[in-house]
Amino acid sequence: MTPVWMLESPPGELSEAAARSCSRAWTARHISLLPPEVPRWLFLQWLAEHGYLLHGSQHGGLTELVGAHKDYTQPDEFSNIIGVYAASDGLWAMMYALRGPGVARQNDMALQVREGGQWSGMRYFMSVAPRTPGASQARELLTPGFVYVLPRDGFIQSPPCEHGGLGYVQEAHWVNRALVTPLLRIPVTPEDFPLPVRLHDAAQVDARAKADPWGFPWLEVGRD
Repeated sequence: MTPVWMLESPPGELSEAAARSCSRAWTARHISLLPPEVPRWLFLQWLAEHGYLLHGSQHGGLTELVGAHKDYTQPDEFSNIIGVYAASDGLWAMMYALRGPGVARQNDMALQVREGGQWSGMRYFMSVAPRTPGASQARELLTPGFVYVLPRDGFIQSPPCEHGGLGYVQEAHWVNRALVTPLLRIPVTPEDFPLPVRLHDAAQVDARAKADPWGFPWLEVGRD
């Protein structure tokens, strides 16, 4: 049974004309060719469907991406690799692009679940924790950012795995240990993001995660 906190991709499908506009904008490497009626997130999903990977950042001047040498403290080996991380999903990449300076911690996922012998559609969870008290809405913490389009060459995807709370899953999670040169930078705003975002307390979730590393998303008991 799918947990109620899992979100599905919002309704939205590109018309043939909109798909041609996406193709023109991509071929020219010029986002201004994208008509205003084409949602930015659908353009990003179009790119992912055409084999490109996406990396979200608050920094708009990146010409090369390199892995951060830090301890990611993740329960799985893949998520602790030092390298450039990217997503094969536009919405997940957007969430990292929109993570403003007021965000202390981010709790998120974009994955498919094995059901009835096949993979489900992409499912999501998005939550942010404020750096300082006072935020009443998660979207107060989101600020404009950038999604970088990356070639898939050199990237490896996280392998499917059995998740204690979710079943057999496949994340839209990729990593490249080498330096990566972006192909295009796409500006995005909080208004472009179509999914709801939750607000959580970083210290509380950190404590729950330490006690139960596979208990994602570590919601408060009685909440969903």
